Amino acid sequence: MNLCYYAIGSCKAESYELESFNLFEAGITTLEEIESEKDSDVAFKFYTNSKEERDRIAKGFPHLNFECGEEEAKDWDLWWRERQTPVKVSESLWVRPPWINFSAPNSSDVVLALEAKTAFGTGEHSSTALAVQLMEGVDFKGKSVLDIGSGTGILSLFALKRGAKFAVQTEIDFLTIPCIVENFEQNGEGNPNAILGLLNSFNEKAKFNVIVCNMLRTEVLPLRPDIERLLATNGEFILSGQLEYEKHFILDWFKEAGFSVCKELVCDEWWAVISKLP
Repeated sequence: MNLCYYAIGSCKAESYELESFNLFEAGITTLEEIESEKDSDVAFKFYTNSKEERDRIAKGFPHLNFECGEEEAKDWDLWWRERQTPVKVSESLWVRPPWINFSAPNSSDVVLALEAKTAFGTGEHSSTALAVQLMEGVDFKGKSVLDIGSGTGILSLFALKRGAKFAVQTEIDFLTIPCIVENFEQNGEGNPNAILGLLNSFNEKAKFNVIVCNMLRTEVLPLRPDIERLLATNGEFILSGQLEYEKHFILDWFKEAGFSVCKELVCDEWWAVISKLP
């Protein structure tokens, strides 16, 4: 009998988004919500094929009070696929798994077929949804777009479907590039302009009308000089992936650099902003 190893934990409902994000960052690939004994809590269960891996993750989150066990292994790929449904990311964007046929109720909506695999961003996380909601207020027609930390390519694809002239994706994780290529192909956008490397890959003449970035503060702040350099005059910068209580770091940056804040959005613990560079 093949065994898999699991751990069951819980947290306050308002902390679940952040805790699940941190667990995926730590290496889990499957997180199942289960019935909780308290209405104010969310209980969840993750699985691994390795006892050592399970114990490592559980030990790294002592505040979640994980209880560990083992059971007969399931076909997790089949289990996961059977439970996937289209996600309404925003008023005008839906994301569907590639193996599910779906048409949006409104014919003007954008429907993207995306599979995350090893990349981040299928619209289910609040930070991705916030970025898309801010993008809905941008006129992309004929504009150039830089998508920093592109992940699945969801933000680039949305911009292109809304009329962007072209979009360039950057990533530092080589495992995401095949995912971007596949997602562009199955959404009818041909080959992406995906770059594996840092922003210093662009020469001094490179400018973009819109820059989108869904990354944590510690990841994006070191990129500050390049972002300022690459954003065209009157360009728009959409930044998501920020914890709301840390937004002062970003607002201080904008004040120093001369960015004007156009709109802010908050969902759960996450904060996103669109700003302009005069």
